[in-house]
Amino acid sequence: MDMESQNLKNKTTIVTGGANGLGEAYVRALVAAGALVVIADLDVLKGRKLEEELTGAKFIECDTTNWDDQVRLFEAAASFSPNGKISFVVANAGIHRKDEVFAYAGDGKAPEKPDLATIDVNLIGTLYTSKLASHYFIKQNGQHSSESQEDTCLILIGSGAAFLDCPRAPQYCATKWAMRGMMHSLRRTAYFYGSRVNVISPWYVKTNILSDEDFAHITSVGVQFAETSDASQCLLHILNDNTINGRSYFISGKKWSSKGYMDLDLEDYQGNSLVESIQEDQVKSAPVEMGLFV
Repeated sequence: MDMESQNLKNKTTIVTGGANGLGEAYVRALVAAGALVVIADLDVLKGRKLEEELTGAKFIECDTTNWDDQVRLFEAAASFSPNGKISFVVANAGIHRKDEVFAYAGDGKAPEKPDLATIDVNLIGTLYTSKLASHYFIKQNGQHSSESQEDTCLILIGSGAAFLDCPRAPQYCATKWAMRGMMHSLRRTAYFYGSRVNVISPWYVKTNILSDEDFAHITSVGVQFAETSDASQCLLHILNDNTINGRSYFISGKKWSSKGYMDLDLEDYQGNSLVESIQEDQVKSAPVEMGLFV
């Protein structure tokens, strides 16, 4: 079925980590669909090159682990927007590196304090992005549910490591599982304000997140890669359909899905009556302020 893009035309979208890899693929797909895209990245050279190449794109140098940088990013995006509104935010910025939490110092050596940069970028930076997205969405749509609210959506980027065993990478896995936790916490209340929140979890995709040696090993053991184009189509699919909220989409190899992406249907525990019952009471007992769930 041909994908309609009416929901994206002239809508201002922020993509963090948008100058390279999957972030760049998201930016290109969004611009092609008619969106106005603000690219946030530390890679100034590549970011400016994309801004010059793509009509409707603007680059903002941004360290997502820095709160003030992200505040300036959202202010710039609102100024760039023809109507001052930000419709979609893709919290894509993330890193994968050798995990010192797992690494063993060696016999007779004392453990060294691990570098937690992965937590800073993948989790703290994404929490900053989510905070600002929520602020702008509520500011635009108001604090009371109404039919006049315009669709807004936050996309969190998970990974296969958000639901699968991924050996030797506890920091990376923790941050990607966290994307699902954030989505579960936000998806019910965000919807009250006219917003949606969803997770996209890519499988192995050939970008610069891993080394050539790593990718060669993955290929050698017969693992089929996912494609950046399929990740882009998944993003457009979610943003175009304002009924999709609180879901996890997996960017897969073609052997699992001819489209290259699928809704894994992990998040609502369908068929598990015990967890469904526990979930019902969890929501029932949630804190209430001014008559609304918070």
